[in-house]
This record gives sequence, C-alpha cells and structure tokens, in this order.
Amino acid sequence: MKEVILASASERRSRILADCGIAHKVIPSSVKEETHEKRHVSESVQLNAEAKAEKVAAANKGSIIIGADTLVVHGEDIIGKPGGEDAAREMLRKFSGSEIEVYTGLCVINPEGRPAGNGAGISNRTSRKAAGFEKSSLLVVPLSESRAERYFQLLAPYDKAGGFSIEGVGSMLFDNIKGSYFNILGLPMIKLGEVFSRAGLDILDHISKR
Repeated sequence: MKEVILASASERRSRILADCGIAHKVIPSSVKEETHEKRHVSESVQLNAEAKAEKVAAANKGSIIIGADTLVVHGEDIIGKPGGEDAAREMLRKFSGSEIEVYTGLCVINPEGRPAGNGAGISNRTSRKAAGFEKSSLLVVPLSESRAERYFQLLAPYDKAGGFSIEGVGSMLFDNIKGSYFNILGLPMIKLGEVFSRAGLDILDHISKR
C-alpha cells in the first residue's frame, strides 16, 4: 500500500483523515497561498492545492499526495487566513449578520499514474494528477460590537481561512449551512473520494478497520 501524505499543516484536515481511518503522514508544503485576481476563487483554491501537492511530491515520489486549500468569500472580498489578531477581529465584525461562502480546492497526485488531462484546467507533468473543489455557504449571526468582542476573545486561535472555526464556540455563531459541513472544516471527504477516483485511486483502499 502506498503511503498517503497530507501536504498541509492543518490539524483539522489531519484529524478528519484519521477519523476516517486513513493512515497518513503530515508534511506541510510551506507554499504561499495565492488568490489569483484574474481567476475565479474556485480555480485559485485548486491551483493552491496543486502547488502544495507538487512541492511535497517532489521529495516524496513514491507516495500519494493530498493537497488542499481553503478560501472564504464575503461579498466581493476573497479572504484567507488573517494576518494577525486585529485582522481577525475586523473579519468577525464584517461577517456579522451576513452570508459567507467557503471554497476548498483539492489535488491528489498518484505516483504510479501516467500523465493525462483531468478536465479541471490543472496541468499534469510527471504523475497522474486530479483536482477539484467544493463550495459551501453559511450565515453569521448578527452581533453587536460588545457581543462580537466577547465571542472574539473565545474564538482563538485565528489561524484558519476566514479566521474562525465552526467548531466549539463557533457553533454558536454560524448557522444555515448549505453544502458540505466538512468543506467548511477544510476537507470535503465526498469530493476527496471523487478526486482520488479521477487520479486512478480508490480512497476505500486506504481506510483501515478499527
């Protein structure tokens, strides 16, 4: 069985894979995430996921690589991870009472595949590779300035796209989810299974019984 590597530093993504029984190694790519102004956000997250997967695949040629990237859209703004506490605080104030969209791009590299187009606009060079994306939306409850500040103090750390997690205290802020819940967590598993399939792999082959 080929080793599976998650090219991401996200503990939530790793936990989701582990909860599904998928043994894997975590090797963060350190690739800078881009928003690609002339591309739709759905393309940006796929390109970022591909860049992460390729970077890790270059040093781990015999492994199956999973790349993932998440961006949040609020109105016309495309939002990644906040630059610090002040930026995260401003995000929460802007999100209050409005809908946000969450896009996650995925890329899977199969080391034994042959180069082939995948129909997603993502190029293939040395391995069979597939990419895809998932979109979800959710509503942020209206918050007064004082209420927003109280929640903010409980929501740290702010190291995720859009600044906040839907888990824990975040479950009292986010409502009316449309689409994949696991996409909002950063790793839509149904979509990942589809991308595995398009890369010539069966994700079920990598699930261990408990």
